[in-house]
Amino acid sequence: MVELYQKDLFSYNEEEYIKEEFSRLNESNFFKKKLNSFVVFELYQHFASKSKLQKLADCGTYLGFDLYKHIFSGEYDKKLSQANFCRDRFCEMCNWRRARKYAIENFKLLKAIQSENKVRYIFATFTIKNPLISDLRASVKQFNQAWKRMTQTKRWRNSIFGYIKAIEIPFQKTDNNYINLHAHCLLVVPGIYFKGNLYIKQKEFQEMWKKALRVDYNPSVDIRIIKPNKNRDEDDEIISVVTETTKYPLKSVDLRRIDWNKFKILVEQTKGLRFLSFGGITKDYRRKLFGTEEFDDSDLIGNYSEFDLSVWEKIGRLWYSLDYGGYKLHKFEKSGAELG
Repeated sequence: MVELYQKDLFSYNEEEYIKEEFSRLNESNFFKKKLNSFVVFELYQHFASKSKLQKLADCGTYLGFDLYKHIFSGEYDKKLSQANFCRDRFCEMCNWRRARKYAIENFKLLKAIQSENKVRYIFATFTIKNPLISDLRASVKQFNQAWKRMTQTKRWRNSIFGYIKAIEIPFQKTDNNYINLHAHCLLVVPGIYFKGNLYIKQKEFQEMWKKALRVDYNPSVDIRIIKPNKNRDEDDEIISVVTETTKYPLKSVDLRRIDWNKFKILVEQTKGLRFLSFGGITKDYRRKLFGTEEFDDSDLIGNYSEFDLSVWEKIGRLWYSLDYGGYKLHKFEKSGAELG
């Protein structure tokens, strides 16, 4: 927030002050992510259409922020209201926006669930044998079919209320011809899960996953209990769960280690695939809260900063364009009453 100080009541001009105070965008993440997205653009240049390349090049080059003024303190604050995001799966700018939206929606989702149910949370990672890039699509299909089989078992349904599953596809560290395909999952379990026979030990999870995959090797399964902190309030507790859950999903794939041929195969293999899914109680609550059971990335702007309009007045919009070293204000549009 920026607080307004009137040095001289007669010479003071609010519009000039705003243009000076907001001449550069101080949210540095936008510029950092835009710079990193050029790696993807360079790879796409070898095979993408002109329209695709233009969309990638234009991504995040202009940003519109609604500007608000506190009617008592005179402070200013702003929130993103318009942008030209490309929404490509591998764009670092767009993945950053997706992760932000994912975290905020999950906070609302888990808060709603916890307000009406006695639950606990488990963080789990399920793996599959690393496939070749050219076999990624088939392996994702195999993974999802196995997941469906496992979640339909009586043992699962008796112990697990629901889940959030995020598939991740980084390259294998020792050989970038292979993909380290795995899924990070948040499991919602009953509050009494750790008492009696509802509890599923890690070894049993591994056996369930191996049986569902129908393989002759032991897939790696990692189960971690997210322990409640008695010294935190409910919101802090949910925030800690969301933080743990969103550490990994929607990370940008490191594309600096591969050539454009491998990248082209990766793009073809992942086209149309969904890597985020919800099941059970999380799916039900998503439908209630957001009107959809799936994660929707059609809007990456996310007007999640809520302003109490009884004390905050929208006074205009700040338009920023990409410039050397960051984003520069190129236009301020006034709204409502005249300024100054």
